[in-house]
Amino acid sequence: MASSQKRAGLQDCPPRKVAKNAHTAMKVAFAQEGELVKVYYFDPFNGHGTQEGSSDDPVQTKEESEGCQPRSQLTEELTLLSTLHGQARRELRDISKHDLKTVLKYGVKTRGRVVNGEKRWKFEFGNTIYITDEECSKEITCYKKSVKIEHAKITQAMLDRHDEAVRILKDDPQLCTTHSIIIIDQSGSMRTCDVNCFRSRSDAAYGTLALDYIAEQLYQQGDGFFVDAVTVVEMNDTGSILIHKEPLDWILFNRILDRMESAKPKCHGNYVQSLEVAETIIEREIALFDDLDLEDIPAFMLVFISDGKPSDSLPEEKTRRRQIMIQLARKLKSKLTFLGMGIGSSGSDFEQMELLAKVTELHGGEGTFVHAGLNPASISSYEKKTKKEKVYTMKKKNSENRGVVKVRRESNAVSRWLFDSSLQNYPWRCVPFINRDASAFEVEFDPFGRGAERLAYSFYEVKLTSEAWERVGKAMVAKESRYIEDEESKEAFHTTFCRVQRKASDLAKMFNESVRRAPLLMPADDEVSKPPPIVFLKCSVYEYINVDNELCGLLVENYLNGKFTKYNGNNGYVNNDHAPDAATIDLAVGEVKLTDFVQAFSHWVYENSGHSMVICDLQGILDLEGWSPVFRITDPATCSKGKRDRTGPSRKKNGYGKTDLGLRGIRQFCSHHKCNYVCKGLSLPVMRWETRDKA
Repeated sequence: MASSQKRAGLQDCPPRKVAKNAHTAMKVAFAQEGELVKVYYFDPFNGHGTQEGSSDDPVQTKEESEGCQPRSQLTEELTLLSTLHGQARRELRDISKHDLKTVLKYGVKTRGRVVNGEKRWKFEFGNTIYITDEECSKEITCYKKSVKIEHAKITQAMLDRHDEAVRILKDDPQLCTTHSIIIIDQSGSMRTCDVNCFRSRSDAAYGTLALDYIAEQLYQQGDGFFVDAVTVVEMNDTGSILIHKEPLDWILFNRILDRMESAKPKCHGNYVQSLEVAETIIEREIALFDDLDLEDIPAFMLVFISDGKPSDSLPEEKTRRRQIMIQLARKLKSKLTFLGMGIGSSGSDFEQMELLAKVTELHGGEGTFVHAGLNPASISSYEKKTKKEKVYTMKKKNSENRGVVKVRRESNAVSRWLFDSSLQNYPWRCVPFINRDASAFEVEFDPFGRGAERLAYSFYEVKLTSEAWERVGKAMVAKESRYIEDEESKEAFHTTFCRVQRKASDLAKMFNESVRRAPLLMPADDEVSKPPPIVFLKCSVYEYINVDNELCGLLVENYLNGKFTKYNGNNGYVNNDHAPDAATIDLAVGEVKLTDFVQAFSHWVYENSGHSMVICDLQGILDLEGWSPVFRITDPATCSKGKRDRTGPSRKKNGYGKTDLGLRGIRQFCSHHKCNYVCKGLSLPVMRWETRDKA
């Protein structure tokens, strides 16, 4: 750790922009092949970016800045007598004559070095340098300055987080979210200087990795603490591991920049040995998770950055490359992503990289090939497929008048069922309606609520009187999936929903009892209300025969009357309720926010399940109408660590539906939960991630 401190320096925070001077920074926008990399200057005082070399802000020559009469620099009057050396430099570095005319027209002119007694002029515009003879009529050479990427400024808190992530990768590898194995071509051809804004293709590969892969993901994470691993393999005659399973953080960002400056490409580019190194790393990781369901193991991304076809091109070597990707894709399925990125001119041969991407896709993984050409391309985001939603219109809040609310009534063979896990063959028990004289129900057409997975509709039991159908009892809530695909499995949807809610209810009763017995959670004063219990709503299913003579079902539960709040999610979201008027209670441990009991419940489940489960996605109301406050919660998610089913396909036993994100959901919870006084009162171990906040 001492070496990383010395390398990075203990300073303030990671920069997003590249320094130009004390008040101006250069922002680099990367583009796909066929476009230019545009360089903008950003003035933090006026907040506007100006494209360098625009007609609004031409760069003066040294003579103009000193008040001298400038030479005529109309583009059509410029004469370039290119030497063979100058032409070769332009071809290698992708600098056209038009670019050079622009440099002469707008660039800053200064004295160059004297070589063999010959005086020279140096024109500098943007990142292009053009050297001419003393008369400015003959080209000597030209080149492009590389973009300088500043190292991240590392704080002690960053180093503490890094140490914690290293520990997790070693001791709790199942909490790793993703592992990226990045193969970077370091053969001799990567010395070529033809990539915009970089000294060489090698620099472009490392610079793109640092900016577009590491930094971009870190900015997207924000304050979240996720454990993602990165391994870097350098490819030339063999495949050698440069970085092995290091956390994706700003420490790694700096290490990549260090290597960008020190790398020395050489020899050939043999694909097979590097792919075998990657295969060995992935196989060892898979062995660590042998008892886990495929959905619960970390995702693997194999990134391959090269400038052309492999040097090992024998038929058996081609076959070996395909075999490696086929075997990995068949084992990991959607957990494997292969991304090939080609760097270099359009004449380069990337057939083998494209083939590796296609083979991965064909055998169950995700495969993509991108030709970045002479401009780096983003390798940090992918478009995901989304499910098709039903067509619906949300109910307007001011449409309470029954005359403008459309409803449908079901009265044919309506029955009510409760989920009963004690029944072995069919876990449903027929029960009477809530209101004894009811025999049918009404449900509104338009939903009044919408969640990540479900729609909520107003629901009423109804009875038939001598005059007409009449609503009886209180309003309730009917729930359906938002997605068309789920219509084919409604019974499974109902069973899973009720099973999750029943499991959460049973655990909540145990949690409430633990709170009641905890000395530190006793009221500080006998007259003070007791800690609020957590209660999950009971749900039932109303079956009926529709107009098409089909048996249908509708999931129903009580309506929650009060301020509906989402306390946490299955994606790591935590509502910490920092409002100054947040309700509190005085207990032996201190003044406690009531919402802390909900957050502590998720933590309590995690600990009391042996780290195999989290009840989260908790949402509902704080009911203050009774003698003491009560949390009434609905629609939870259970994220569980499943065991692999050895008797059939790789599917999780005892899964809890589509909101069960498995270990990914558990990781998300662990990375965001902050222990509170209730956690302390229950003697729950502090989340190991929380060491990140001690700095």
